[in-house]
Amino acid sequence: MTLLTVNTVSKRHGDTPILESVSFTINPGERIGLIGPNGAGKTTLMRLIAGIDQPDSGSISIAPHVRIGYLRQG
Repeated sequence: MTLLTVNTVSKRHGDTPILESVSFTINPGERIGLIGPNGAGKTTLMRLIAGIDQPDSGSISIAPHVRIGYLRQG
């Protein structure tokens, strides 16, 4: 059973592409980390997974028993 699937997700801010065709899955028991330089789209990806924003294209599927929490950076 897959916990989270991100399938060819893209997001733009105006004319600037932030994420382009991002795809991955997270399965039970896996541990993940999200790293990258400033402006790479980490926060945008987390906001999409949390359902705060919607992707311009692609899809995000979350298993029914999974609860997503998001703490805004400050």
